[in-house]
Amino acid sequence: MAGSDVQVWTGIVGTFATVGVSVLGVLNFQRKRDRSAAVGTAFRDVMEALASDNSTQQMAAAILMRRFFDTNSEQGAGRTPYANEAIAVITGLLRESEAGHIQKVLADGLRYAPSLARADLQGCNLTRAYLGRKEGDRKKVDLTHADLFEADLTGASLKGVVATGAVFYRATLVDAVLSDAVLTGADFREARLAGANFSAARLDGAQFSGASDIPPNIMGLMDSNGRVVSEEPV
Repeated sequence: MAGSDVQVWTGIVGTFATVGVSVLGVLNFQRKRDRSAAVGTAFRDVMEALASDNSTQQMAAAILMRRFFDTNSEQGAGRTPYANEAIAVITGLLRESEAGHIQKVLADGLRYAPSLARADLQGCNLTRAYLGRKEGDRKKVDLTHADLFEADLTGASLKGVVATGAVFYRATLVDAVLSDAVLTGADFREARLAGANFSAARLDGAQFSGASDIPPNIMGLMDSNGRVVSEEPV
């Protein structure tokens, strides 16, 4: 083959390579767009099921909500584009929910959210919710500066969570588990704490003024203003 022919074929191959990459890029964009549209449709379908009068559909939808937090699921395609909306829907429902199976499934689903840092959980019914760390978890639940004003966490588990600066003002934490949690600077003023377990929790700077049933071992670490002054775990 003549040198000129080699140059021609080299140019053709190069052109195909360039066009091929461009076409694949367009196709990939279209696939991403289609996936995003499909996720949006799935989200609306789940919302409709949650609003249904059929308790079976509601339960299924409550379980499916957590898939919008999973980057490996079809609903989590595109880096969980509906994660914030899912959190907002769950918390909105939990403000109106009575304790029960669907309420617990919704509340448990929050632990799968990418982050609950600065989340608005005011007034949420988190009764018996499990937001704590489980064996094998790759990350801790992050409640840093989350607002749980007047939330009901009766019997809930926040074991091992990171809740630095979180607000539990006037929250109900009766029989709640907060062992091994990072609660530095948290606000427990006027909270109800009967039976709450703070074993090995970090509480330096946490405020407990006006709280009821403060564990005796925590009371021994507080100053006259109800602030924990010890940097050692409880």
